[in-house]
Amino acid sequence: MVTKVWDDPVIYSIQVDLPQNPLRFLNVYVIVTPEQNLLIDTGFNRIECREALWCGIRELNLDLEKTSVFLTHVHSDHTGLAGDFVLQNCPIYMGRIDYNYLCGMKTGTNLTAMENQFHREGFPTKELVRQNRENQGRRYSVAQIFPALLVDDGAVILLGQLEVRCVHTPGHTPGHMALYLPEQRLLFSGDHILFDITPNISVWNGVPHSLEDYLNSLNKIRSLDIQATFPAHRHGESDVYRRIDTLQEHHRERLEEIRQAVETHPGSSAYQIAGMITWSTRGLGWEEFPAHQKWFAMGETLAHLIYLTDAEQIIRKEKDNFIQYYSA
Repeated sequence: MVTKVWDDPVIYSIQVDLPQNPLRFLNVYVIVTPEQNLLIDTGFNRIECREALWCGIRELNLDLEKTSVFLTHVHSDHTGLAGDFVLQNCPIYMGRIDYNYLCGMKTGTNLTAMENQFHREGFPTKELVRQNRENQGRRYSVAQIFPALLVDDGAVILLGQLEVRCVHTPGHTPGHMALYLPEQRLLFSGDHILFDITPNISVWNGVPHSLEDYLNSLNKIRSLDIQATFPAHRHGESDVYRRIDTLQEHHRERLEEIRQAVETHPGSSAYQIAGMITWSTRGLGWEEFPAHQKWFAMGETLAHLIYLTDAEQIIRKEKDNFIQYYSA
């Protein structure tokens, strides 16, 4: 499904369904100018996403000879079909940090390191095996590393006379990039700011302070003059500043909930604490969570535990190569 979402510049949204995924669909945005087009994100590397994306591209009659692709971050629902555009000789832009992280996931030890960390934090081995099998991000990732034009914070992509500025917004991933059109005051927020669901903020190998990074990135976006925001999932609203307030309050409440759980159950693992707190799961209990949902919940719990440890509100202790948490 293709929808025109802005008139000047002309911007379209292609809805790419994400089957059996709670995100439901990805908004692939296309900025169209007489000189150059920019397509933002791609979808999973699976047949349903490929058909939806290319159906939208054909409906727009998009000239691929003057189309570039921008990938907001490393997750497979955003990068999975990058190889399709390599075959079409379309330039692909991606933030340097997440591109290097993607290379480490495909050919290095990033995933193994995270699994080892989760195991030490209490994630059961049988659940790790299940989540490896069920995790769509792994099953439908890009087939191989692709060449990319790497960008850093503040880089500018020119589409004819249209200026598109790259804004590094770490937190959801280490190198997440939003795109900002300063003259038109438009923001493509990727997964950094979503309006009717809360972005997952997890731990990452080699990234010490994911939650702190995310909260700082929200303030960075708050400093921009924005009249409209286009999120990667679900629907947007006009008041991004009110949404930033809501997201920050959500994490304050989550930090307090986790702090109280540690105080009430001293010596618990991160996995046990994750099972004690509130999740939006359509009434499912912790034991009923799919393994990949437990993985995301565990990652977010750990990000908050690390924040509380840094603030000296809780204490992290190691016992028999496993980690336990206590109130300070």
